[in-house]
Amino acid sequence: MKKWLLTGASIIFTTSIILFFLQNGAAGAVPGSITVQAKVNPNISVSVDPTSILLEGIPGSTVTSSSPVVVNVKSNVDYNLSVQATQDLTDTSVSPASTLPISRLSWAPAGTGAWTAFSLADTAIAVAEPKAVGGGKDYLFDYRFVIDPSDPVGAYSTEIVYTAVAY
Repeated sequence: MKKWLLTGASIIFTTSIILFFLQNGAAGAVPGSITVQAKVNPNISVSVDPTSILLEGIPGSTVTSSSPVVVNVKSNVDYNLSVQATQDLTDTSVSPASTLPISRLSWAPAGTGAWTAFSLADTAIAVAEPKAVGGGKDYLFDYRFVIDPSDPVGAYSTEIVYTAVAY
C-alpha cells in the first residue's frame, strides 16, 4: 500500500508541475489587438455620349441636334450638376482664329424647347440631386446653334464640360 501512495503522490506531484508550467506560460501571453476602420469615400463620375456632335447649316439658319446628348451621372453621394463651355466657338484653321459668341450655342432638356445659352461660367442644371448608384442617372439634352447671316464660313468648335459635385 505504501508503494501505491508513493506512486499516487508522484503522479499528483508531476501533474501539479505540468499545470504550473502551463499556467505560467498562459499568464505570460499578452494579446495583441488592432482597430480597423473602414471608410467609403465619395465617388462621382460623369460620362457624355456622344463625345462629339456636328451642328451645321447655312447663314441665317438655326440648327438643332438630331438626337439628344446623354449625360450620365453615377454617384454614391447627393450632388449638383452644372455645365459650361471652355471658350467661345473658335475656328483655328484661319489666322487669326475666328470666334463666334458661345451664347449662340444653347441646350435644353430633350424635347422641351426650353433653351439656355451656354456660358463660360458654370450654369446649374440639377441641384440637390439624390445619389445615383447602379446605372446612374441619365440627363438628355438637345443642342441648338443659331447661325447669323454675317458669320464667316468656318468650322467652329468648343468643349462643353459637365461637372457633378457632392454637396
